[in-house]
Amino acid sequence: MTSVLLAITLATASAQVVPRCVAQAVGDNATDDTSAIQHALDDCHARHPLGAEVYLPPGGTYRVLGSIALVSNTTLRIGANASIFSAWDPSSTVLPNPRCTTSYWKNSAILCGENLTNVALLGEDPLSSVIDGGGWPWYVQGKFGKGPRLYEPSWSSNLKISSISFVNSPSWTLHPQYCTGVLAERIRILNPRFTPNTDGFDPDSCVDVVLRDSLIDTGDDGISIKSSNSSRDKHLQMPSRNIHIHNCTILSRNVCVGSATFGGVYDVVMEDSVIGDGHGSSPWAIKYKSHLYNPGAMKNHTYRRIAIGEIAPNPWQQPHGGTAFIISLTYGGKPPKVPEPCPPMCPVLENVVFEDIRVKGAVQAGTISGAPQDLLRGLVFRNVSFESTPTRGWECSHVGDY
Repeated sequence: MTSVLLAITLATASAQVVPRCVAQAVGDNATDDTSAIQHALDDCHARHPLGAEVYLPPGGTYRVLGSIALVSNTTLRIGANASIFSAWDPSSTVLPNPRCTTSYWKNSAILCGENLTNVALLGEDPLSSVIDGGGWPWYVQGKFGKGPRLYEPSWSSNLKISSISFVNSPSWTLHPQYCTGVLAERIRILNPRFTPNTDGFDPDSCVDVVLRDSLIDTGDDGISIKSSNSSRDKHLQMPSRNIHIHNCTILSRNVCVGSATFGGVYDVVMEDSVIGDGHGSSPWAIKYKSHLYNPGAMKNHTYRRIAIGEIAPNPWQQPHGGTAFIISLTYGGKPPKVPEPCPPMCPVLENVVFEDIRVKGAVQAGTISGAPQDLLRGLVFRNVSFESTPTRGWECSHVGDY
């Protein structure tokens, strides 16, 4: 994992003074600034193809009614007390951005792009530089997960997100897909806790990813590491690999792997972090949710020095929650697909280690379930303790020796 940090550090630490282009956007929260921001990105890149910065000045609310395509070798910097605000709502007719891939949805993300290199999204102040997804019209109509994601690059490399807040996403918040070299640091992701399908940080079939020094508080998975089951109408078996999460606070539903693990998820470390608070913000803590109908491998994962809060059910999110650790290879309940039944096509979980973890409390310690034809192997719990004894202990099935 040191090599991942070194690679991304070297890629981002060579910063130098670059030309700055100030976007001629109005920022009055009434004018549609979509075209102005897009023009600033495209024009600045055309004039400075080797590197430039597009700047949204402080104090503005830059209202957008569509999708903005990011461009290579270009930083988009948002000033202090400034925001990009999406006024896109369920009644809007917004065509997909032809410059952006969409895998699961018919609409594009608010900030998107494909086949990019060296792209940064930066804020001047992590508290007041904001991307606001304008999710409330979607929430009140119950259209959770139907609106745009906030940030969704694909097939891209050397991406940086730093010192910025993401709020009120109508769907998944940050969803890099098929990307290499992703650094997210000093970010906040804040979506209402009652909103399903508003995941926080979802690296999907990505390699060399670092998330650090950040806060995530959402209505669904705080972090969900995926390797996509599909891209439009075809399957792509691409892994997520070399993912390092540290010094983060996750107050959302849980940290999870899956459920999309089709391409495999390898070499994950999460350390020196917090999951949940002392008041039941998280109904689960750490969850694995693979399945038999599009299986994949999950190998070499380590969770260490994690402080877990009070894991409890809550009325707004998971009334049947309260289990600290959940590992399941049968998520979704569907039978294996034909003609590739399990076996031989089975999900695989090997060498997953939980160590030096302290849990304040939980209704149940954990449920661990492989499949009769597919045992879990190399699963280690070392120095995992509960401050108060859970009402129910561990339920385990189909767990094999290493």
